[in-house]
Amino acid sequence: MPTAAAYIRVSTEDQMEFSPDSQLRSIQAYALNHHIELLPAHIYLDEGISGRNTSKRPAFLQMIADAKRKPHPFDLILLWKFSRFARNRQDSIFYKSMLRRECGIDVISITEPLSPDPTSILIEALLEAMDEYYSVNLAQEVRRGMNEKFRRGGIVSIPPFGYTARDGQFIIVPEQACWVRRIFDSYLNGISIPSIAKELQTAGVRTIRGNPFDSRGVRYILGNPVYTGQMRRHLEHHTASSSLSSDRFHVADHMTCVVGTHPPIISRKIFLQTQTLLMRTKKNHNLQIMFRQDKTGPF
Repeated sequence: MPTAAAYIRVSTEDQMEFSPDSQLRSIQAYALNHHIELLPAHIYLDEGISGRNTSKRPAFLQMIADAKRKPHPFDLILLWKFSRFARNRQDSIFYKSMLRRECGIDVISITEPLSPDPTSILIEALLEAMDEYYSVNLAQEVRRGMNEKFRRGGIVSIPPFGYTARDGQFIIVPEQACWVRRIFDSYLNGISIPSIAKELQTAGVRTIRGNPFDSRGVRYILGNPVYTGQMRRHLEHHTASSSLSSDRFHVADHMTCVVGTHPPIISRKIFLQTQTLLMRTKKNHNLQIMFRQDKTGPF
């Protein structure tokens, strides 16, 4: 009797997919009807994770690592649909081919049976292409909806330090707002960003992620127009391979700002004064670097 692993994935972006329990029950029924032993120790679940990037799916990667072990612990991998395996054609082809060639393991979709004749190659390729198209199109639709919500001043991101979210609105957190005002006031009065970060650390103030403040966190607050009652967003479509950084502190060029629906913590005047000082400080820093480089030159 052949043995099988089960791979189950649900994402936050797709509301039409089966729940993990429903997928597992369907796979168990398929295994029973086809005289396949489903191994309880090899049921892999990635929950709330997109299928576009395998590197961000720990259970998937563990399944692949287990499949490579010798002797191979299972003969088959059962899925509810091929889209659970991957929504990226390159990843799908790479891992299916590797599993078949190196491990002798077939990947089976219990709801998309493929016949052993050559036409199954074309059908499988079409299914992979349709899955990728669906994923890309869905991402574009989600982004379009978020951009439209942003243009109306709506929330499209987690609240920054100083705010919390309630009923679709940013609400001021008084204790944090006091620190936001203090950060701006300190910087405008000549206190350096590292010194401000040190003060926050000493006072035990934490970021929204629960981490101690550092210079990058302070600089991010100083440059964020959300504290004037505005919202900002990069409206252009971009991918992970583009020049835009996934770093949450990164502020892309050509950011769009709109008037938000939340109350400000600081005035626009204070914010503009801060931006002027930030730019001046950055310019002086660059000049100092150039001066040091000149001093080490041949002259």
